[in-house]
Amino acid sequence: MKAAVLHAFGEAPRYEEFAEPVAQENEEVLEVKAASLKNIDRGLARGAHYDSHSQLPTIVGVDGLAVMSGGTRVYCGAPHAPYGMMAERVPIGKRYRFPVPDGVDDATAAALPNAAMSGWLALSERAELLAGETVLVMGATGVSGKLAVRIAKHLGAGRVVAAGRNVKVLEQLWDHGADAILPLQEEPERMSRAFLAEKGDGYDVVLDYIWGAPMEVLLHALTGHDLEGAPYRTRIVQVGDMAGRSIQLAAGTLRSSAIELMGSGGGSVSPSAMAAVFPKIFALAEQGILTIDTEVLPLSDVQAAWDRPLQSGRRNVFVP
Repeated sequence: MKAAVLHAFGEAPRYEEFAEPVAQENEEVLEVKAASLKNIDRGLARGAHYDSHSQLPTIVGVDGLAVMSGGTRVYCGAPHAPYGMMAERVPIGKRYRFPVPDGVDDATAAALPNAAMSGWLALSERAELLAGETVLVMGATGVSGKLAVRIAKHLGAGRVVAAGRNVKVLEQLWDHGADAILPLQEEPERMSRAFLAEKGDGYDVVLDYIWGAPMEVLLHALTGHDLEGAPYRTRIVQVGDMAGRSIQLAAGTLRSSAIELMGSGGGSVSPSAMAAVFPKIFALAEQGILTIDTEVLPLSDVQAAWDRPLQSGRRNVFVP
């Protein structure tokens, strides 16, 4: 079959022949209809992700849309190595395939779940967002960040502050439910003042897709040594690292605050909690509440398109 095959970390996968998959116990070989290109796919292919590929060559693509033998469309993923979703066919276990409603098109079904699930689980399962709380989304102009703004509102946030580096996309977030927007392209002192100006009584939850220098500024802005005032509990959920993979964090920074720092990703949320989210995401997609901008490309273009810069907030979807 044809597939997007990775031969070495740091290279773009190549469109070429690969061995047909053989189903293992409790698996079925499905026909792939669409697979989206995400930051996690690129990170795995660079060898930079904590769960990077264990063997090469391998087929890339962690998830996508496929069709079962009976014709049912399913969102699915997590095939056993060396198979991935950017191929004509893929072996998928019973636990990781979820029916897709007829009202959701193939490209949306392939691209939306991963992006939307990151924010949904971070807010509902990790931060345990309460109705009326204030949420700051760091990196709100990316694909997942844009969705997180709308999801936070759907889950009951009283106020959502959208912070991002793309000013043009940032302006669009008023329509996604943002109550305030905050550009991150300013020097640290001005950025710090902006964080404080928009926090109101305080940020209850910070959903972070970028890490790096902006998070260093935010942490310093939210900490201090005021022993007279009541501490304000802020739950920071770390999801992505588009602005940098590391930060400098002095031990005293956390000691002088009521900040709780946690992550959200594979291993931090139970499989049952993850499975429960997919039908909710598809229901909102069918209603037009959750949307995602996509560009559909033939899988044969994968090598040329792999490292091509995307328009902010848009996701490439490959079709075999």
